[in-house]
Amino acid sequence: MKSRLIMTMAALTLLGGCAGMVRKNEPKTAEDHWDVRSEQLQKIDRFLMQARGSYGRLVPVKTDLRWQQNADGSFDLRVAGPFGIGATTITGTPDNVQVRSRGNTYQSNNPEQWIQDKMGWTLPLAGLRFWILGMPSPHSDADIDLDREGRVLTLEQDGWTLNYTEYQKAGSHQLPRKFDVSNSDVKLKIVVDSWNDLP
Repeated sequence: MKSRLIMTMAALTLLGGCAGMVRKNEPKTAEDHWDVRSEQLQKIDRFLMQARGSYGRLVPVKTDLRWQQNADGSFDLRVAGPFGIGATTITGTPDNVQVRSRGNTYQSNNPEQWIQDKMGWTLPLAGLRFWILGMPSPHSDADIDLDREGRVLTLEQDGWTLNYTEYQKAGSHQLPRKFDVSNSDVKLKIVVDSWNDLP
């Protein structure tokens, strides 16, 4: 009786060990990949992104984008039409910026509203710094759908929807190459030409 109990205990211990080994060797899920990926993306505190875009739903207007993100949290964003026509430069932080457009300089603590009032469209500056990296902003809740490698396919946050259709290698990272940003009023399509100055 005693030997049978010992054998039963040994068998259970062995099975438990095998079960642990099976769990350890299970294929990683999209969520597992995302956990690793999001941790890496959060460490990107500076970059230079140069891109082409178009905005507008009925008659898209082409534009060039240049976003310089600095390690201190400030940024320098330049938005220009073809051949530099109608260039607007926004520098500062999402809460306090200086806007230079058509030879004039403005100070605003609500840059998204300023762009809406002056240009008839807007940029979601608070979230865009994170969204262009392919991750949600940490400042509010978001819904995301992932591909098998843990890259964001669709992101919904703060009334905006982003669809990522292509990624590219940038340094040691996989960062977006093609994506669009839209809400009920604005649709902005972006094609990233280059990523530089990554940590």
